[in-house]
Amino acid sequence: MNGLSERSRAFARRAQWEVLLPACVLAFLWFFQGISFLSEEEASLWRKVRAAQASLAAWRDASPLPSLYTDHDFSKTDPWRTGFIGVEWSSVTTTLGPIEAKRTAADPLWSVYALREFREFGLREGDTVAMISSSSFPGLVYSLLAAAEHLGLRVFWIHSLGSSTWGANVPEMLWPKMGELLRKGGFLSRKPDWYTLGGGNESGADMSPEGKKMLLAAALQDGVPMLEADALEEMIELKTKQILSVNPRLVLAVGGSHSTFGKGEIVPPGGGWYTPEESERVDTGDGVFRAVLLAGVPVLHFLNLRPLARSAGIPFDAPPRARFGGGAGDAACAAGLLFYCVFLFRFRRWRRDE
Repeated sequence: MNGLSERSRAFARRAQWEVLLPACVLAFLWFFQGISFLSEEEASLWRKVRAAQASLAAWRDASPLPSLYTDHDFSKTDPWRTGFIGVEWSSVTTTLGPIEAKRTAADPLWSVYALREFREFGLREGDTVAMISSSSFPGLVYSLLAAAEHLGLRVFWIHSLGSSTWGANVPEMLWPKMGELLRKGGFLSRKPDWYTLGGGNESGADMSPEGKKMLLAAALQDGVPMLEADALEEMIELKTKQILSVNPRLVLAVGGSHSTFGKGEIVPPGGGWYTPEESERVDTGDGVFRAVLLAGVPVLHFLNLRPLARSAGIPFDAPPRARFGGGAGDAACAAGLLFYCVFLFRFRRWRRDE
């Protein structure tokens, strides 16, 4: 009897250790399968974007801004010192936006993601792309520009100055100031081709007179012309005409300004790739987004950052790191499920000793 008891206890101990095997294998698949390390070229681009962020944060911290905005502790709202996080509200703020998305948009991995997407799409040095962007995501705007300049692309760029909460909405540090600092630091080589005010009709229709005056003065000081229209339809037509006049191979859309989707009450499509073939089966509104698709130009859209970051392997609201990750993909999930089924089939929880 004692022999049987001892054999049973030994079997139980061995079974307990065996249970740890699938747990370790599944943890390995979950953590490591989604990781993609950067090439030396990609790491160099990542470091450039990170250095640009450090320069902006250093300028902000050395300026009077911390004392002017005592209600906003930049060390807490921008803990990774990207320099691209604004304040909750100001006279140039247009709509609400979660701060977690703004911090995620400032991750320098977006520059590497964009570089990979550009090459996968087949873009080469000298190719022309167009970008319509919002000051709501200044960190993402810069990452895309850095990737485009790294590849030697020609960028036609229309930028909206209005911003949602936590974007480039600090009156003393609007996008034109950010751009100036980035150019002086050698991190950016160009200005936008056009500015718009943003907000209602993308002409500041719902903005305070003080806010409009501030944005117009910033554009004038930056030496960039304003694209102005009396109605939303006219703004959509003007922007579309300007974009198509340069024959871009691709349109980059960052955020969702009023002219991007038009006046229709739609749920903006999530971020990602949109091809001309999708224009009839995806509700893209009646703005510039749909107009360029109908003209045969694909769109790479950046909005709804949580699912977009997950699919890109960029952590949501996390410290910058020079590698992609975010969990296992479909192949690892299938492999893990198969492994676990085989394990359960072979695993013996008990046995009968005659």
